[in-house]
Amino acid sequence: MRARAALPVLAALACGGDDTVTIDASPYPAWRADLPPATVMGVRRGLTPARGIIHLHSPYSHDACDGNPRPGGVPDPICLANLRAALCQLRIDYAALTDHDDSMADEEFATLFLTAADDRLLPSSTAPVAALRKCTDEHSVVLTVGGENPLMPIMLDRHVPGDAAARHAAYDADTPEAVATFRAAGAQVWIPHTEQRTTAELVRLAPDGIEIYNLHANLDPDIREQYLGLDRGGAIQAVLAFGEQATSGPEPDLALLSFLEPSGPALARWDELHAAGLRVTGSAGTDAHENTLPLTLRDGERGDSYRRMMRWFSNVVLTDRLRDPAAIEAAIADGRMFVAFELLGTPVGFDVVATGPAGTVEQGGELPASGGALLTVAVPTVFELAATLPTPNIRARVIRIDAGGAAEVAAGPGPTLTVPLDRPGAYRVEILMTPRHLGPYLGSLGPAYAERELPWIYSNPIYVVP
Repeated sequence: MRARAALPVLAALACGGDDTVTIDASPYPAWRADLPPATVMGVRRGLTPARGIIHLHSPYSHDACDGNPRPGGVPDPICLANLRAALCQLRIDYAALTDHDDSMADEEFATLFLTAADDRLLPSSTAPVAALRKCTDEHSVVLTVGGENPLMPIMLDRHVPGDAAARHAAYDADTPEAVATFRAAGAQVWIPHTEQRTTAELVRLAPDGIEIYNLHANLDPDIREQYLGLDRGGAIQAVLAFGEQATSGPEPDLALLSFLEPSGPALARWDELHAAGLRVTGSAGTDAHENTLPLTLRDGERGDSYRRMMRWFSNVVLTDRLRDPAAIEAAIADGRMFVAFELLGTPVGFDVVATGPAGTVEQGGELPASGGALLTVAVPTVFELAATLPTPNIRARVIRIDAGGAAEVAAGPGPTLTVPLDRPGAYRVEILMTPRHLGPYLGSLGPAYAERELPWIYSNPIYVVP
């Protein structure tokens, strides 16, 4: 997000009664503010899930940290500490920082990795392409540097060439030439806020990836009305109820349930790019800044805390080397990745794989159409779903995109779906959920928000060629 609209009405979230920060959910399990290790999702064919955030702002974005990210020229210590702590608490495995050119373009490249005493720059402190943020002996976070302006280069190996003025101009560009410049600096080039782009623009830019969901777009009144066709104030009005301070109120983390909607325009652009023959990876953008709601909710955190926003969803790559920046970047480049809205639950056992005479193919890969080729989808379950909670309704859909457009070719609750791959096209999977198991945590609001069918997972496509 280049500039965030002020949302003063959200100040009402701070109003309420006592400041108790725990929910009385007995006989239900206490709400978890953290996430389990991504490995609980299940290792498949030697590939380990790694949980990641793509589109994340630090104090090196001018509008982060309530618009004052570097008081006295130094990164705001509380804001920076919140970001670093959230990465560890949520067991994030990689984070692709995407700061605005103001002030990212003005800084030395090595400064942008936010390192502290226990962190390491990789492969060296003199020419870093990543940093390893140590959380515990068992968990570290791979941090990479990128930018979000009209384009969003992720995982840069270095700044684009030139002095600070030249870098500002390069990072602010929105042309195929800028895409080439970013790739020459080691980046993969993403499009943020796809909902605001036309298919023709995207074809001209030919990015490596696009956002198929952006959190800010789902919330912002102007974007909702102008680009998503949603009620302008609907999200804000719905979120207000989650500011209740009484213990009988809803769990604040569940505020996303009140406004989460699929980004229809972004998904349509993605399908149209595949119909045009392009191969483009899809991701979800957290777009966190800690700059919208500085008021404390009853769990003791600000409404837009880094932890809360990064708890909501992640981009899960499948890699054979968990702490290796090059391996993670390769998985993203290959499209071996899926989006998971982990607020609904961490998915266990989700799998999309194609098999044929040529062997096994993962997300992002290709195989020829044949009578013997088959797509197999394993429909996931919710990690550690307590027997005392209501049962969520989960179903899968398989969508084929070809020159004629997108069409559903299979659907059902699973546990397994199979689809013959005898026709060329891009085959992607959506897992949808009615999260009834979250109803008890909505407290005095009642369970209505847990009775809506919501996106849980978006896979990346497997490509079937003639």
